[in-house]
Amino acid sequence: MHPCNLEKEPLGRIFAHTAKLHRDLLRKLAHSNGLEQGQPLALAVIAANEGISQRQLSDKLFITPASATSLLQKLERAGLVERKTDPNDQRAFCIYLTEKGHLTDQQMKAGLKAIENACSQDFSQQELEEFRRLLIKFHNNLYRILNE
Repeated sequence: MHPCNLEKEPLGRIFAHTAKLHRDLLRKLAHSNGLEQGQPLALAVIAANEGISQRQLSDKLFITPASATSLLQKLERAGLVERKTDPNDQRAFCIYLTEKGHLTDQQMKAGLKAIENACSQDFSQQELEEFRRLLIKFHNNLYRILNE
């Protein structure tokens, strides 16, 4: 959808296309950092919760434990995370970022900030606050409709 053709489009279509463009930018950023789908968020969660268990990670990512295992195996092969035996439970593992994992997470955060800055460059602070308020309202309405 070309930017010139948006004026007469339904709001839902503009919203969906905008979300797709944003996802495409995030995917491009992830790929430029050697990451696949789901990995940037996993790194961010582990960075914020060093020593997290696999079960806790799967809960925070809203994925099955089996999916978390597969995700962690890929991150380990890439040298981004390491699993260490939990000192309180020899059957469980704690997950930590490696030095490379921390660097990749920092690069992702910097890239995300750059994308946000680029997306909001033509907005005043007041417009950004109003946009956030309206987007949250839109989100909450969608959530309410879905859960009725």
